[in-house]
Amino acid sequence: MSELDARLKEAVALRDRLSADAQRIAGRKEAAERGLAEVEDEIRDKNLDPDTLDATIESLTTAYEQGVVQFEQELAAAREALTPYLETQ
Repeated sequence: MSELDARLKEAVALRDRLSADAQRIAGRKEAAERGLAEVEDEIRDKNLDPDTLDATIESLTTAYEQGVVQFEQELAAAREALTPYLETQ
């Protein structure tokens, strides 16, 4: 077998490997797209928009943080109001 034949054989083998890799990658992409569609459908089932999910999460996080701060302030006020009755002298 000549050097040219060997180079051709290697090139054909590389082509076959690359073709198989491309098919495998295409399969992974299709699976990922199906998974994404399922997740988006699940989000829509909860009456949320997948395109604005980040903004919705940010809004809910902010509201949660504000709620916790308000609760802590109310607890501090309640403690202060009860302190005179709890002191024993």
